[in-house]
Amino acid sequence: MTPKRDRIITAAITLFAEKGFRNTSTAEIASQAGVAQGTLFYHFKNKEGILTEVLRELLDATRQGYDRIDSRRLSGYACVERLLRSEQTLVEREQLRVRVLIRDMTDEVLVPGTCGHGLIRDFLGYKISLLIRFLQQGMADGSVRPLDAEKTAWFIDAAFYGILRIRLLKDLPIPPLAEHAIDLCLSALRPPCAPPPAS
Repeated sequence: MTPKRDRIITAAITLFAEKGFRNTSTAEIASQAGVAQGTLFYHFKNKEGILTEVLRELLDATRQGYDRIDSRRLSGYACVERLLRSEQTLVEREQLRVRVLIRDMTDEVLVPGTCGHGLIRDFLGYKISLLIRFLQQGMADGSVRPLDAEKTAWFIDAAFYGILRIRLLKDLPIPPLAEHAIDLCLSALRPPCAPPPAS
């Protein structure tokens, strides 16, 4: 990414967080980024294009975290744990970007045919397939109890997305839930009477 492109994205996210996506103009973004408005349009077609690029970057970074999980050396249970913790770490590091995306891009990602929808669909397909593979590996190596791997993968994803939305968007005194959710999910995966597997 070029320095100017990076500055545009940083300025846009800051302004979207402060003023809201609809109340922020491209002129304001360009001014805050210290670039001409024409430079902004050289890099991005419109404000939606900036959000789409942020989404793409975050999903790519999340995949990179998943790809570092060495499933050949770990139990299936440990792989699921690493995946959840990798995602949690990224969300903690990129809270502002994640909050803006969830708040301002929800409508687009629900509309088939849009770029945002395609990015989310492809990412979810990748993540769910990976979770299913790790769960099946865990059942084969004895670290995960017998269960429906596909339904469990979708449940894990839905649970974490729900917690993310509540934590980042609700103005309520909600305690940190990510670690608790990870512990609950992992506990539910363990075979009955089995000690916690080593990660």
